[in-house]
Amino acid sequence: MKRFSVLVNCTLLLTLMVIALGAYTRLTDAGLGCPDWPGCYGKFHAPVLDHHIAAAQAQFPHLEVDPYKARNEMLHRYIAGLLGLAIAAIFFGSYYLKQYRLLATGLLLLVIFQAALGMWTVTLNLLPLIVLAHLLGGFALLCLLALLRAEIYWRQQQVIATATTSSNTRATEPALSAGLGFGYVVLLVLIAQITLGGWTSTNYAAAVCSQLPFCEAGWQERFSLSLVFHLPLGHETYEYGVLPYEARMSIHVLHRIGAICTLLVFGAFLIWSWRRARGVFMRRLVVAMAILLLVQVMLGLINIVMLVPLWNAVAHNLVAALLLMLLLVFLRQMQLRKIQLRQIATNPTPVTAPVITQVAPGKTIVN
Repeated sequence: MKRFSVLVNCTLLLTLMVIALGAYTRLTDAGLGCPDWPGCYGKFHAPVLDHHIAAAQAQFPHLEVDPYKARNEMLHRYIAGLLGLAIAAIFFGSYYLKQYRLLATGLLLLVIFQAALGMWTVTLNLLPLIVLAHLLGGFALLCLLALLRAEIYWRQQQVIATATTSSNTRATEPALSAGLGFGYVVLLVLIAQITLGGWTSTNYAAAVCSQLPFCEAGWQERFSLSLVFHLPLGHETYEYGVLPYEARMSIHVLHRIGAICTLLVFGAFLIWSWRRARGVFMRRLVVAMAILLLVQVMLGLINIVMLVPLWNAVAHNLVAALLLMLLLVFLRQMQLRKIQLRQIATNPTPVTAPVITQVAPGKTIVN
């Protein structure tokens, strides 16, 4: 079990790396750095040396070979391939241990679908809908891995608690558990905002507006919701975007409006949770999410003022993934508490569930 836990930890870090590399590849316009898949100009390495570049140019005379973009794209593919192998190892490990099979199976199916989306991203020449699905798939992988890691941790703590706590253990923080519906609303708002952010990026609309709070003067007359959700189809390539200015501006403005709504709703949920959480574990999660939310706002403002600097944009993408991951872990813990409360209400006998309450630093009680 210890080796399986280490494998999950390493895979979680690897997923974060793939998400960051995916954003870096997209933001450096390297999504078509290799025009074929899974190789690159017919090879399984980027054309870096002069004779490799010449051979690639001869094989694809209608394209301009860019070694820098090709290297970025292939690095992303190498790490993504390694991630796929790690998730396959998790899948087989879960069946060997006879635990966590459902999550492991979901991870394996999702990473296979991610590979297909990676292929379609290239073969369909950066079709925005496919690129967006690929981005969201990466976020989903991270969240499933985080839930798996949390389940392992909670089960380990439950084993410790079984040996060290009395039979009178009861669920705690019923007031916090009652806010699960509020949490689901926040989750939907955050997913919608992440989707809008991905749609903004895949349609090359991130740098369209440089004025605060929404866009340059006159944006209200040009804003159109129908243009926001228009699917650009039938183009030979979607590199550098195909939508007109009005459509990109509308997408960008809606993403900013969504950012304000997300800040208000998420912030209200964090304040509500802080007032009701008693355990150190849950409070630390609230603080971590609050810090990430503020950092995300700062990164968004820097993107606007400095016209989307590369590393800031990558960080903006990564922090969004971390926010979603922590929120899902937090909601899962709330769900476990609610289930335990329901069991206690219907069954007078003591119930042990993997619910963590830290009453003081270094002292953990699992209820």
